Amino acid sequence: MKRATSSVIAVILLLTAIRHRAVLAQNQQHATPPEVKRTVDAFLGHWVLAVRDTELGAKVSAHFEITIDCKPAALGAAVTCGFASQVPGVGPIEAASVIGYSPDEQLVRWMEISSIGEYHDHKGRWKDNGIEFEPLAYSIGGKQATEYLSVSFASPDQMTLRSVTETVDGKSILECAGERLKSK
Repeated sequence: MKRATSSVIAVILLLTAIRHRAVLAQNQQHATPPEVKRTVDAFLGHWVLAVRDTELGAKVSAHFEITIDCKPAALGAAVTCGFASQVPGVGPIEAASVIGYSPDEQLVRWMEISSIGEYHDHKGRWKDNGIEFEPLAYSIGGKQATEYLSVSFASPDQMTLRSVTETVDGKSILECAGERLKSK
């Protein structure tokens, strides 16, 4: 008898939890601000960007490509993105990001970790067809740096990314532009 009662209670608890999750998920779908979808849709997909990298003290800019693969995450509330490139004179570089819109903060959050030891948590706002991020103070190689990042979309399938990093030694500028490739 105890075993049967315990089984019934377990089933009732399980059904209650499932119903609670379904109601919660339904409420979240209806309450999702359009900026969440806008942010996810903007980055989603496979991107190939041409890069011009002007490092501090360099006489010429380096030119290479970067690929960005962004997939839906957190049931469509964000994207996870993998960045990969072969940088001349440096070799392979990768980064992993989570990008999403925080309705409570009314900010786009771009959190990233790279294979070269950079850890970033950018916060920005949509302005027209782009996102302007707040200056990000961080350290790399024991030196203080400030990054100024912006991303814009001339069309749904064209992205321009610009990053200016300032240190006490000067500026490095990374300019990227390219397109989202269509799935085959």
